[in-house]
Amino acid sequence: MNINSINFKTAADAISSGKQTVAQTQDGFSEALKNALGAVNSSQQSADQMVTQLANGSSNVDLHSVMIAMQKADVLLKTTVQVRDRAVEAYQEIMRMQV
Repeated sequence: MNINSINFKTAADAISSGKQTVAQTQDGFSEALKNALGAVNSSQQSADQMVTQLANGSSNVDLHSVMIAMQKADVLLKTTVQVRDRAVEAYQEIMRMQV
């Protein structure tokens, strides 16, 4: 998973300009969520493929690389589950608010 730094000037310009509509903001969030889930999925598939290659006796992969790929996929999945749990918790808290 590639982590990029935040460009604060660009972020501040986007916030101050106010030119984004709610739909554009939602589209941006949904695209970011799709990309993150896609990265988790591809990491899981890559690890599974490496395990299969190792089990078949392929000389292209070694145990060390397979274990690293599996741990990376595990960390990404656990992070995704934590984000999901916090989003559900935030939603439930909003629903409990009295108007």
